[in-house]
Amino acid sequence: MNIGKQVLLTIVIIILAIFTLASLIPKKARGSEVDEFMPIVDPWEVQIVPPGGSIFSVLSNFELPGTEIGMVAYRFGNHIDVTTIQPGDTLKVILDESGEKISKMMFVQEPTVRHHFEVLGDSLAYFKEALPVKRQEKILDGTLETTLDAALLSLGLSPAAKQSINNGLEGEISFQSDARKGDKFRVFLEERIFEGKPLPGAKILYVNYEGQRAGFHELYRYEQDDEKSVLNGLYNKEGKSNNASGVGYPLASIHVSSSFGRRLDPFTGRWSTHNGVDYRARSGTPVYAVANGTVTQARYNGGYGNEIRIKHASGMITQYAHLSRMSVRAGQTVKRGQIIGRVGSTGRSTGPHLHFGLISGGRYINPNQLRMVGAEKLNDKQMAEFAKQKEKIKLRMDRKLNPPEEPVVASKS
Repeated sequence: MNIGKQVLLTIVIIILAIFTLASLIPKKARGSEVDEFMPIVDPWEVQIVPPGGSIFSVLSNFELPGTEIGMVAYRFGNHIDVTTIQPGDTLKVILDESGEKISKMMFVQEPTVRHHFEVLGDSLAYFKEALPVKRQEKILDGTLETTLDAALLSLGLSPAAKQSINNGLEGEISFQSDARKGDKFRVFLEERIFEGKPLPGAKILYVNYEGQRAGFHELYRYEQDDEKSVLNGLYNKEGKSNNASGVGYPLASIHVSSSFGRRLDPFTGRWSTHNGVDYRARSGTPVYAVANGTVTQARYNGGYGNEIRIKHASGMITQYAHLSRMSVRAGQTVKRGQIIGRVGSTGRSTGPHLHFGLISGGRYINPNQLRMVGAEKLNDKQMAEFAKQKEKIKLRMDRKLNPPEEPVVASKS
C-alpha cells in the first residue's frame, strides 16, 4: 500500500512539473496561426498613364468626387510640369477610410525618381526622392557608311541622343554636300546605371567629326546649375550652340513625302503652293522642337489640324501640323530636342505625316534653305565657365582613353 502511494505521489509530482514547465513557455498571440497565412495587403492603388492621358483623367479612374480630383490635380501642377507626363508614367494613391479622399500619393516618371505627396486639407506636402544611381562614362567611335543617323543607330544611341548629336553637327557641317563614306566621329557620354541597366537620357559630353571634305569639328557640353536651363547643351569652341538646327530634324528619322513649293494638291488635283515640307512617319511618332523657343500656338487650326507654332530667338517661327497629340501649351518655353507632340493625320490630311513649316517676316520660306533658326551664343561670363567645363571634359575623356595602370604589388619571397 505504501508502495502504491509512493507511485501515485510520483505521478502527481511529474504532472505538476509538466504543467509548470508548460506555463513558462511563451504563448503565441491569439490568431497568430491565422496571421502567418494572411496575405500582405499593398495599401497603394495604382494607375498607369495611357496614351493621351492626363493627371486629371488618371485621378478620375479612382472614382473620387470631382472636387477632390480638381483640388489634387491643381496642386499637383504646382510641383510637376504636367506637360512632361508621358504614357507609362505611374500614379499611386492611398485613400483615407472614407474612400473619397486621397491621403498619400506617389508619382513615378522614371525608376530612380519618386515624387511623394501627402494631402493636408486643401494643400499638398511634397518631397522628391532620388534613388542612388551609378554613373558610367563611355566612348563610342563610328564610321560613316550611309548616313550619320544610321551610324549613330548602329552604336545603340537613343533617339534623343541621336537628335542632339545630329542637330549639333548639322550647324557645323553640310551633310548633304560634304559628308563622305569613311568619315569618322567620336561620342563621349555619361550614362546612369540603375540595378545594372542603363537609364534613358544619356548625357552627351563631347562629339567630334573628322571628314574627308567636311574637315574636323568638335562640340562640348555646357551646363548651368539649373538642370532645366535652355542653355544646357552642345557648343562649338566659339561658344555657339548648334543644337538649334531648323532643317530636317523635327523627327528622329526623315522621309520626305512632299517638298516645299508648287505641287499637285492631293485633294483638288490642281497646282498649288505647298508652304512646308511633309515628312512621312507612323502615327504616334515623337515630334521634336528644332530649337529653343516659346510656343505661340497649340490648338486645332482648320486644315492644319492640331498645330503647334514656336517662335525662336531669331524671330522665325516653326510650324508642326496634323498632330495626333500636343504635349505643350501656348506661352510655354520649350527646349531644343524636347518632345512637343506626336505625328498624326488631323485636319486636311491624306494619312499620318508631319507638316513642317518655317515662317520668316510673316511669310513661309523653304525650310531646306535655312541652317539655323535659333542659335544660342554664350556671353563673356558664360564663356569663362564653358572654358573650365571643357577642360574637365577633356581630362575625363583622357582618363577614359588612358586609364591609370594598376599598381604592381611585390610578391613576398
